[in-house]
Amino acid sequence: MFGSGMLSFLVLLLAISVLARQTPLFLLSLALLVAALLSRLWERYCLTGVEYRRRFSHQRASFGDEVVMEIEIINRKILPLSWLEIEDEMPRDLPPKQGRVYASHKAERAVLPNFLPLKPYERVRRRYVLPCVTRGEHRFGPVRLRSGDLFGFISCERNIELPESLVVYPRVVPVAQLGLPSRYPVGELRTQSWIFEDVSRVAGAREYRPGDSLRRIHWAATARTGELQSRVYEATTSHRLALFLNLDTNETPGWGFGYDPNVLEFTITAAASLASWGLERGYQIGVYTNGMHRWVRGAVSVEPARDSGQLERILVALGRLEPITALRFELLLDGRARKLPFGSTAVIITSTLSQPVVAAIRAVRHGTPTTVILTGRRPSQVTIPGVTIRRAGPPESWREIQSIAPTIDVAGPQGTING
Repeated sequence: MFGSGMLSFLVLLLAISVLARQTPLFLLSLALLVAALLSRLWERYCLTGVEYRRRFSHQRASFGDEVVMEIEIINRKILPLSWLEIEDEMPRDLPPKQGRVYASHKAERAVLPNFLPLKPYERVRRRYVLPCVTRGEHRFGPVRLRSGDLFGFISCERNIELPESLVVYPRVVPVAQLGLPSRYPVGELRTQSWIFEDVSRVAGAREYRPGDSLRRIHWAATARTGELQSRVYEATTSHRLALFLNLDTNETPGWGFGYDPNVLEFTITAAASLASWGLERGYQIGVYTNGMHRWVRGAVSVEPARDSGQLERILVALGRLEPITALRFELLLDGRARKLPFGSTAVIITSTLSQPVVAAIRAVRHGTPTTVILTGRRPSQVTIPGVTIRRAGPPESWREIQSIAPTIDVAGPQGTING
């Protein structure tokens, strides 16, 4: 409002009022000139030294937890702000328990507003509790700051990217006993049977026997005893479990962007619960999906392990999944299942059983014991010889279910679906 021309005019008017000795005109022109100078000062410096920070009590949270988001606004200058308007963009599905948010013009986004004055060098903190009731990688930012002069003549704004994310894990619930196919006699856990040996685990040494391979000779023990010694290996039983997760929820064959939200979330919940169940029982768990993460090319997978951090790695991977598939599920099965090590068991978690997927499962089960967990809305009439097919659900109750208990029709050995 107060440009250079207006300032020149006010200075001229002030000079005329002095020369003409017009007190009312002098006071008016002086007031306008002071207001103009203050407005120009605020226009130039109102957002200088203003900082906005956002912090979370946790960057990752389990489903149903509450995360505290703290925002901090700082005015690092002597110039006060009569008003400061802040709009922080956040996910629509993660509104705070207190405070007011309104819809953004962007899809699936909301805006958290704040309006406050700031004294010189003042620091203001506000806290918001976010109930984590929606799985996903939730993005926060950008932030819009707007301020101006006391008189409302001018305003200026600044955008701050400030990108941050909060990952909410999928729901994890107890799983009923699955009765997985028999495990192969070579794997990861000790057994009292010494019929099969795992050459990756050395239990001790014994005297060399004719016929022992040179690879079996224990050279360190031979040097200590002065007699030829052979290695003794531990016997193991397989506890390696590969979870294959299909994110395609379409009932008809095809590859598109449409999906059923409840079916998708229930399928991911089933995968997370099975991973937790397997790790509690000593399985070495790996997860392979045809889903993808935001801005990351390629399908998501977590290689098999059973260390203390494996469950968190799996939950982070499943929590960040987008409702978009990176490749067809049958291609994932064909590529990954062939590379499974000897002694693995495969569990396929899918809401649909299209003909290409059934064909891929038939190929998998020839070398690997396989179980299918069906998570769709409708039962399938498909039977696959040698493959157990179990049904879990209903998917629309994924927020309320207390456990996952896949059922099976025990009438037939082929594993028909119990509707």
